[in-house]
Amino acid sequence: MHKKTEFSANFDNTHDRVWVGKDFWSIPLEDWKVEEGQLHCVGTVPQSRVNLLTHVLSPGEGEFQASAKIMLAENGDIPGSAGFLIGLHDEEDADVKATCYFGEGIKAGVSLNGYAFLKDEKIELPENFVWDEFTITIKGSNNKLTMNLVDYKGFKTELSCPVDGIEGLIAVANNMQLSVNEKPGNAHFAFDNIKLSGSKVIEKPDNAFGPVLWTMHTLSKATVKMMALLPPVGKDDNQQVSLQLNENGNWKTVATEKIEPDSRTAVFKLENWDASQDTEYRVEYIEKGKDGTEMPDYYEGTIRKDPVDRPLKFGGLTCQFTSGYPYTPLVENLTQLEPDMLYFSGDQIYEPNGGYQIKREPVEASILSYLGKYYMFGWAFGDLMRNTPTICTPDDHDVFHGNLWGEGGIEKPGGAGSSDTRGFMQSVEMVNVVNRTQCGQLPDPYNPTPIEQGMSVWYTDLTYGRVSFAIITDRIFKTGPEAVSDWEGRHDHMKEPREDLSFLDKPGVEMIGERQSKFLNDWATDWQGADMKVLLSQTVFANVATHHGSLENYLYGDLDSGGWPKSGRDKVIRLMRKAAAFHINGDQHLPTLVQYGLDEYRDAGWSFNTPAICNFYMRWFLPDELGLPVVDRPEHGYPNTGKYEDAFGNKNFVYAVGNPGKITVDRESRYNNAQIRSSGFGFVTFDQKERTIGIDAWRFLADVENPNPVRDQFPGWPKQISQFDNLGMGAENILPEISVNQPNQLMEIRNEETGELAQIYRIKGKTVQPQLHESGTFTVIIGENDNKQETSGLKTQKGENPEKVLVEL
Repeated sequence: MHKKTEFSANFDNTHDRVWVGKDFWSIPLEDWKVEEGQLHCVGTVPQSRVNLLTHVLSPGEGEFQASAKIMLAENGDIPGSAGFLIGLHDEEDADVKATCYFGEGIKAGVSLNGYAFLKDEKIELPENFVWDEFTITIKGSNNKLTMNLVDYKGFKTELSCPVDGIEGLIAVANNMQLSVNEKPGNAHFAFDNIKLSGSKVIEKPDNAFGPVLWTMHTLSKATVKMMALLPPVGKDDNQQVSLQLNENGNWKTVATEKIEPDSRTAVFKLENWDASQDTEYRVEYIEKGKDGTEMPDYYEGTIRKDPVDRPLKFGGLTCQFTSGYPYTPLVENLTQLEPDMLYFSGDQIYEPNGGYQIKREPVEASILSYLGKYYMFGWAFGDLMRNTPTICTPDDHDVFHGNLWGEGGIEKPGGAGSSDTRGFMQSVEMVNVVNRTQCGQLPDPYNPTPIEQGMSVWYTDLTYGRVSFAIITDRIFKTGPEAVSDWEGRHDHMKEPREDLSFLDKPGVEMIGERQSKFLNDWATDWQGADMKVLLSQTVFANVATHHGSLENYLYGDLDSGGWPKSGRDKVIRLMRKAAAFHINGDQHLPTLVQYGLDEYRDAGWSFNTPAICNFYMRWFLPDELGLPVVDRPEHGYPNTGKYEDAFGNKNFVYAVGNPGKITVDRESRYNNAQIRSSGFGFVTFDQKERTIGIDAWRFLADVENPNPVRDQFPGWPKQISQFDNLGMGAENILPEISVNQPNQLMEIRNEETGELAQIYRIKGKTVQPQLHESGTFTVIIGENDNKQETSGLKTQKGENPEKVLVEL
């Protein structure tokens, strides 16, 4: 039997604030606050609760006692209830995070309908029961629970019930769902003097969450950007966070920053960083009580050395629906693969995540509503992110949209409403919080000038492990579909083919906007410290889905896909091709590996649309079932692959697709549900020496330690391509063979007639014979910085070119 463990919390020394404290986790976050020394529920979400994290009921023998003082703060127009949830646990996953959001426990408390309850037992309360202040005490063991109820005038009553074992968390709860015939109510209660003790209680300090919730950082070009994410502390709490580095065994404070009040973040920037070695860091936050006592807290991690001397392992993740939370099998698999970088491409939240809906207004409520759901993401992946450079970009659901057509940051005409028209529904203050909390650790934006409404931007580049990444948005500048739609129903759903597609590409229709186009042009020519190029955005630049939501819902063309607008899509892909850039994206809930086509099939680069972490809204690509002709099916022979022209005229070679199963519901297991709905993650290995790109698409329940490609990866994966496959096939205009006396030099090719860039990449080895998609006379520049040699007047020849050029640097 365990020794007796005790926990006690009153809030007399806690400043007024939303965050309850590191021992607790409130759901919904925004519906609870500490005020004047008491814990108040201020929302109406059924079964709002505050989970005690750090002290739990063990499954073993023993006894426990839990108690709290409870006060009715506001009656509401529907009678509510208050009390405890005892022995919360999740049958699927024993992790504390799973228990907080999915745990079921025994309900014990009082109802304003005039009774006390314990599990299935009830007892009537007298009419003069004093709701202003009463105490509930639960005593229990593995076979019996007893609840004692005392109001402050001395009324007492007791209930007991048998139990068959009890373990897990306890929580205080407001407005519980007591029966199908009784509404949960909308009363507001306050709680104080929360206590838990006994031989059945185990202390688990590692379950604490906060005050530093997690960190994200990047390392690029000798600069570290690190963001510490904190919960909503109060205005009288400490407003500063410090970053410390371990120098020869001693912690040295290298930066102190104020907490940005809306996003609750602190961002550190350290320049002239020595990237040749691992460096331990810790973030210090000193919590200060009302009485002036100080409680230092530290969040520790490692900034790893830049992996320039070995292949770069890259985790690609997207779309985190609540039903698979906290994604434990996936997180464990990803951890085992030891990624050097992480990329979360969007939809770090969905509106129903956490089991309750969002709050769109007022502004502060919308921010807290977002933060409560976003913190779920940080809690699930925080241990990975603390030591791993992390790129994170918001997508539509992160700003409470089903689809987003930002048109440069404009406010949605008429405010909140449909997701198939232009503009942002939410306030610019809320959107800027999303941008800050997800992108604050990214290298500084290419052009930080705000867009419409004063909305912040985050598009930028990052070089790590000798791979250069461009990080862009394909949503925020995109034109709304009502600019071109001439059909009934949703503006973004094109339901039948049209012979003339020109109406879909009116002048002024944008995908990534002029600002980002200028950025990408500059990025394409910047190869400092890089051997390979990768574009990161939210979605695939093609319409690779035939069925949406269900197998009965065929959709010919989806303007929300990156296949529209075609002119904008083609512009980006042509630029990517010039730099042999690979494309990694997410959003679609449908893993695909596609080679883009511009003028012909397969004449451009490759795209990897990574699986959703946890998929709810499913999509399928089923051309075989639609009777479409099979053209150039890959050697693996998997169905629904080959050459297909999408609704917008884009030529797509679909090498692999990971369709969900036909049966998509397993009511017994959340994690099995995720598996059969095509959930999982992407993993890419960039070999800078061999210039290869290894692409894996792992299923949610994969076994990465003992992998079986048929069972554990989606059909068609793994796949390896060359960096130079991203130059596209079918280039028949051949320049002379170029030999250089020094290996791995940068080569830039420009059209002498137009002055435009034709190709730019780093030669593998000393010899290359460029193949171009255009004919003419070109200048080739070999080398970089002050060590360059330019050769002009080089002409292309069709098919073969026997000429040779020697370049000496």
